[in-house]
Amino acid sequence: MRLRFIILSLFMAFALGDNFCYAMTPAQKRAKAKEIQMRKREAAKRKAAKKKAAKRKAAKRKRIKDGKPLLYVYTYNKQTGDILPASHVIVQDIHAYPNKRPKVSKDTDSKRARISRGLPFGTYWAVAAKTGWFHSDTVVFKHQEDEDTIRLFLYPETRLTFTVTDSLTSRPVSANIIVRHPEGHKIMQTTSDSIHALLAVLLDDRVPYYTIEATSPNYHPFSDTINDYSSYPGVIMSPKEIKSFVLHKIYFATGKTHILATSEPALQELYQFLQVRPNQRIRIVGHTDNIGSDRSNQVLSEGRCTAVKQQMVERGIAPERIEVDGRGERDPIVPNDSEEHRQMNRRVEIVLL
Repeated sequence: MRLRFIILSLFMAFALGDNFCYAMTPAQKRAKAKEIQMRKREAAKRKAAKKKAAKRKAAKRKRIKDGKPLLYVYTYNKQTGDILPASHVIVQDIHAYPNKRPKVSKDTDSKRARISRGLPFGTYWAVAAKTGWFHSDTVVFKHQEDEDTIRLFLYPETRLTFTVTDSLTSRPVSANIIVRHPEGHKIMQTTSDSIHALLAVLLDDRVPYYTIEATSPNYHPFSDTINDYSSYPGVIMSPKEIKSFVLHKIYFATGKTHILATSEPALQELYQFLQVRPNQRIRIVGHTDNIGSDRSNQVLSEGRCTAVKQQMVERGIAPERIEVDGRGERDPIVPNDSEEHRQMNRRVEIVLL
């Protein structure tokens, strides 16, 4: 009997196959249940995909029937080839009259940098723009199939920073600056200030060069070509006639002739000015405000001039090239009615001889 039972059990196991659960361990049962669930999910996915495909085909037939086949427009970074989200795209019929509302005027999505719009078959132009970028080239294309794809490439702006300075003193110059495109239209028109003289202009790498013009009342007109954006030396203005200039940012201890360490850049600037002009003689003129007596201010201005001269001599400038003249408080450039004005009157002036 036992042998017969065993043979019958084996026969049922082979006959029923996987459905013979009585011979499975608990782990096998769990694995089998999991497999059945996966098969069900895959079947559901296939069914959903088939339903979605059918829906897309129906939508495509409807779009073509309604005369609005789908157009996709993508925007990219020209330099890297990466997608560029949030670009504003304009698409217009090439035969539309000027100022007519565009067929498409919207931003691309933030995920795929894409817009989609149903448009009638025809010929269109498209362009994309984005803040901080130069607009894409205008693309003319024929929309003749459903789900046509257009790709637009935007160009990063190149920020060129440059200075406007005096050729003799290297000081900032207030000048009228115009930067022009090769076609002649203005890219930038502004006025540099006489304090910082640092300007910035946005240039397009696609343009081979720009021209720059600078004019200032006391300087010769300046013009140049900008074709190397990475190492442009800036605008250097040549004075028509120069007789004197103020040595800015030279500091003395209060009421004394001792030059503070923070004056080193100004002293170095004067030294370089004299070094590159070996035949130039100068007079160092010192001025004070009206705080204190006339006599003390006179002595103070003379001492400060002498201190500046001594600095130049120690650096290798011949002493006979430098004269000194202390003017005390006699030649103010503004009234001594405020601390700001008094500070302006406390100055060291360099007169060319």
